[in-house]
Amino acid sequence: MAVDLRQRLERIESKSKLLTERYQVVLDEKHAAQQRISELENIVSSLRKDVEKLQQSLEYQRVATTISPTKDDIDRSRAILAGLVREIDNCINELKD
Repeated sequence: MAVDLRQRLERIESKSKLLTERYQVVLDEKHAAQQRISELENIVSSLRKDVEKLQQSLEYQRVATTISPTKDDIDRSRAILAGLVREIDNCINELKD
């Protein structure tokens, strides 16, 4: 009976040690995972800021492209202005006469 009790106690002790070791391994893995999560959250935050900057830059480029006319736009505007100046000159000449 004493041998049985001693064997049971030894088995319980070995199982509790095993359980404690496994718990420590899981706890270490949890800490490592939490640290990795923190790193990834920082990376995501940084990438979101980069995306925001790039979107703003893209918007500025779109506005700049819209504002800056093409060569065809410039030629068309000059032709319209030249026509208006001719009409004004004709009106002035008619008023002088």
